[in-house]
Amino acid sequence: MSTPDFPGALHESSPAPHRKPWRRALPWLTALVLVACKGTPPAPSPEKPAPSAPATATAPQQAAPDASTPTATAVAPPKDDAAARESWAGIVTRYRQNIVLAADEATLDDDTRERAAIVGRMLFEENRHELESFAEALRTALTSGAEPASLASFLDWLEKDVDLHDADKLAFKDTLADVHDALAALPSAPAWKAPLLARLEEDQRALQAIQALYEKEMQAVFGRFDTRGMAVRREAWEAYVTFLRGRFTRESILKSFDDTLGALDQGLRGKGPRKEDPGIITGNSLPPKTLVLTFDDGPHPKFTPNILATLEKYGVKSIFFEVGQNVAVRGKDAGDAGAPLKRTEASAYSERILQSGHLLANHSLTHAFLPKLSDARLETEIDESRRIIEEVTQSHISLFRPPYGARNEKVAAALEARKLKAFLWNVDALDWSDPIPTSIANRVVQQVEANGRGVILLHDVHSQTTEALPLILETLQTRGYRFVLWDGTQMVGDTADGGVPPAPALASTTPGALYRESWAVVIGINAYQKWPKLSYAVNDAEGVRELLVRKYLFKPENVTVLLDGEATRERILSVLGDRLADPAKVQREDRVFVFFAGHGITRRLPNGKSLGYIVPVDADTSNYQSTAISMTNFQDISEAIPAKHALFVMDACYSGLALTRGGPAAGGDVRKYLQEVTRRSVRQVLTAGGADEQVADQGPNGHSIFTWTLLQGLEGQADLNADGYVTGSELAAYVGPTVSSLSKQTPAFGSMPGSEGGEFVLELSHEGEFLSESSEQLDTEAIRLNAELERVRNEIAAKTARNQALARELEAAKSQLSQMQDAGIAVAAAPVPSASPAEEARRRGDRGMALYREKRYEEALAEFQAAAKLDPRDAQAANNVGFVHFRKGEYPEAVKWLEKTLELDPQRAVAYLNLGDAYVKLDRKPDAAKAYGRYLALLPNGPAAGTVKEKMARLGR
Repeated sequence: MSTPDFPGALHESSPAPHRKPWRRALPWLTALVLVACKGTPPAPSPEKPAPSAPATATAPQQAAPDASTPTATAVAPPKDDAAARESWAGIVTRYRQNIVLAADEATLDDDTRERAAIVGRMLFEENRHELESFAEALRTALTSGAEPASLASFLDWLEKDVDLHDADKLAFKDTLADVHDALAALPSAPAWKAPLLARLEEDQRALQAIQALYEKEMQAVFGRFDTRGMAVRREAWEAYVTFLRGRFTRESILKSFDDTLGALDQGLRGKGPRKEDPGIITGNSLPPKTLVLTFDDGPHPKFTPNILATLEKYGVKSIFFEVGQNVAVRGKDAGDAGAPLKRTEASAYSERILQSGHLLANHSLTHAFLPKLSDARLETEIDESRRIIEEVTQSHISLFRPPYGARNEKVAAALEARKLKAFLWNVDALDWSDPIPTSIANRVVQQVEANGRGVILLHDVHSQTTEALPLILETLQTRGYRFVLWDGTQMVGDTADGGVPPAPALASTTPGALYRESWAVVIGINAYQKWPKLSYAVNDAEGVRELLVRKYLFKPENVTVLLDGEATRERILSVLGDRLADPAKVQREDRVFVFFAGHGITRRLPNGKSLGYIVPVDADTSNYQSTAISMTNFQDISEAIPAKHALFVMDACYSGLALTRGGPAAGGDVRKYLQEVTRRSVRQVLTAGGADEQVADQGPNGHSIFTWTLLQGLEGQADLNADGYVTGSELAAYVGPTVSSLSKQTPAFGSMPGSEGGEFVLELSHEGEFLSESSEQLDTEAIRLNAELERVRNEIAAKTARNQALARELEAAKSQLSQMQDAGIAVAAAPVPSASPAEEARRRGDRGMALYREKRYEEALAEFQAAAKLDPRDAQAANNVGFVHFRKGEYPEAVKWLEKTLELDPQRAVAYLNLGDAYVKLDRKPDAAKAYGRYLALLPNGPAAGTVKEKMARLGR
């Protein structure tokens, strides 16, 4: 079996510049890395034997630490370089042992599974504290003003040590992020800051590439129901686990903890309650399809707020089991319960947890192994933690979770005496042993499906859980599971009759619900250095940028624009490969839009295939293979982008696209459809033309035919099913036929290999314009072209309706066949459900606005009137009805509607301007002057103030 490492990519035995090995693993080379990972695994090297037990496990045998100490296991990193390397190697050893313990856990017997989980959590806990102490020491060193030699030494070891496998390095992912943030936040800028910061960023990108390899394997597996087909293999990860099993065995690791595990009563150890014990909560007695989400070991100043944001997005409440010392510590007199508290940085999030409607619970004071504690220390662990949390948050704590899930009769008696129940779980994410977020999510989904209900255990103290959580919530909500708060006896917020609260609605289909953040790179090149100059490409790029910000609310700072001389090959690759691949900026729940307007070229390969290129401003005409950017480059770049959705739009002609066609058809419940297609990853590409086609560099308003059509589609014309959203497929279905009918271009559309059937989605924002004389309208050529677009759109709509009718006929036929064969068959898509009156009013208003711009006044008036009838309180609709009447010369009717507008919204200045103009046409000069005066009172420096003053002067006012 192959090794999962990238041979030679991330570590070298020979001397080399400190960043050279990592450069070979830059994110946009991920595809090449996947091929490289099919090498031969190295021969096993000597490994230190498993430790007798980590410090966390043995700590209970030692004297009880002062309750004010941050943790019993946290140790400062050794200053000696050799000792430091030994410490780092110890972290890797425990990390590896943890993976071995958790491997194939579903096949273990109950006793072995529980013992492995307890020991694994101990190893994880020790590593977490040691890594946090190490990161804190590095942060302290950074503030000293001198370049920290310890950080350089650590990076040298991480980058070059030949004994490290690339998967091992994921153990230090959060540490690198912490140190990077601390360095970036330094107020001063010493000479060593910039190169060190660049080195950290490069190493972070390399870790992202390593994780992407294993994530890519999980994408084919994630969220599947059990099937009879062949199982999907995770070859690279399995190879890494095989390597680890050559160093450790589960049995030897567990045996080294015999003394610690011996404190567990046989009656409680490993049996894992298969029925609900009155003193132990696991979730096995919950109603079907009901889940309780829980988080351990926080609060954490970085990851807890991320968890809270995700929970808010999906409308899910959770229980947070907090470690007391993470909230606050006592003053000098630690044994005195009345000593003053010193709150931690993270304590504010304990308060925010309660404010957000979640529950707080007790997870002990120092996360100690309770079964081996003295009676006095056990009492301190339970009671002092509760007092701290209650004092800081002014709340009442009634739930307790023993660290590691470890308990015996003494622990059970202590909890019973305090009327506390051991709140455990029956779905273990194993996020403490698994560095791959998609793997964590898949494990949770599979366990939930097997149990049908339960309590899910996660941890809010590391990054992989924050990345896995959206996948978990999306998938389980889509499959009909409900999340509730449960204290072991009743559902918090239960209905009066004791029923389970209704399942939370799917996340609302708003921009914030479908995506966390939106990013774009927009490129336009007219002034080529060696290729023929173009006329409209820059205008195309600027038009796309303006529309993304105005219509789809992309943040301006998230849109990178490269025009003419800025659009060099190096600059384009840097923006796409560095900025968009930076996980600190672009995250899984984001979308990325890339637009290019410029030259394209197609190269015929010796094997007969074609390869397309886009041409940067500095590309050569004869040697473009090395100076242009190929679609192979874009494939590599797309795989390195963390965002789940990316759409590449190329206003250039070329072929050689490795695209797949097809995808799910929209229909049925729009929310469920959008939730499903936005959960799945996708990389879609839309190009203006194929090989050897000339892309027209002329069109209305200074745009190419392709980009003009694209902009009209994005303005809302491509919303083919009128649901308020434009998908990548709808955009292509709208743009393609129209461009082909107006030019000799053949736009191409499809998804890159590896896409999971998702859809890039753009949410149409409601037009908020009150029409006036200053409202823009299209020129004659634009109106002609829009009429052609409308014709094509109507044809598409007719074909869509015909296909839906055929689909319904097919459904009926399948249903009849199903009855005959006594087998269920999936139904076809149902029609889109009707919108609410308010939603329909907004759509009619938007449609009226588009018609007005095309000077189609009768049709625009009908749409505005329909909007006003659907929503009689809509001042904008009333104004627009009045202004169209004004345009048509129907002044009395215009006055009636404009006066109604001001009854609805007396502060609407533009309506006073329109009303004054209508009064003038009716020769009602005093009324006109009064209306103009009201406009100036509201907007003395408004855009029309100068014109209004001139009008008043003509009235003699």
